[in-house]
Amino acid sequence: MASSAPASAKEGLAAFASVISVYEHRVGHACRAVASHLPPLLKSFPTVGGTVLDNACGTGAATQEFLKVYPSAEVSAADVVPPMVQSFKAIIAADPGLVAQVKDLRVENGETLTYADNSFDAVLTNFGIFFFPDPVAGAKQIYRTLKPGGTAVVTLWKTFGFKPILWEVQERVNPASPLTELPLMEPWCDPKKLEKVLTDGGFGSVEFSVVKEGMWGKDKADFVTVLLENFGALVSRNWTDEEKAKLAPITSQVVDEMQGKFCIMDGEKVGCMMEAWAAVCTK
Repeated sequence: MASSAPASAKEGLAAFASVISVYEHRVGHACRAVASHLPPLLKSFPTVGGTVLDNACGTGAATQEFLKVYPSAEVSAADVVPPMVQSFKAIIAADPGLVAQVKDLRVENGETLTYADNSFDAVLTNFGIFFFPDPVAGAKQIYRTLKPGGTAVVTLWKTFGFKPILWEVQERVNPASPLTELPLMEPWCDPKKLEKVLTDGGFGSVEFSVVKEGMWGKDKADFVTVLLENFGALVSRNWTDEEKAKLAPITSQVVDEMQGKFCIMDGEKVGCMMEAWAAVCTK
């Protein structure tokens, strides 16, 4: 039962695109929660107006959280995955506030952005840069499109609270199998990697802060579903039918046993704690 977790940016992007239908439930809600912490990090953003790029925008979580704090900002957004852009378009169409403030939404590669130089007061890249095959090229585009004095914020995961749960499940399904690592994302848990990418991209210095947010289910059964959505994308694609049949009941059992250790509760909600890096740099 070898791990099938994506190992490269290309594989990770393909895996990401394959789970768009459950993205918000699976992990998007956690990324959205982290995005809610980003506006206060933009100390120099105009209190009225201002321009922001939601880079690798996905379904627009960073845009929506940003506009709660800066409702008059003009937003441009881009993502390389067409179904994500289509999903964001549908969200915009249903929200008059987004219709008014999102001025441009396009399918575009973050390594080859076509926005003009010095366009934005801020560029947000929320859990996107590790999907770039050439992240330094992406960092150079962030730097190029920022106005002088503009601020970039880039987020990455620092710790994965579901990983001890995943390992325990794996050991019970097949104790002889190697425990799953996350070779695409885990190298980025070291902030020095992102710092080098951003300085190679043109920024002079990078400041880091830690954001803690939960990956939640509305109750225990829903959290088990969240875990199964993640485990299926990370490891179980190469499992036998017999192993897959064990996944749900064993995951439920492990969640029960890990209450108060790796599983947390907030009222009816059940989840696990995730930590993210938020990197801030100014042009």
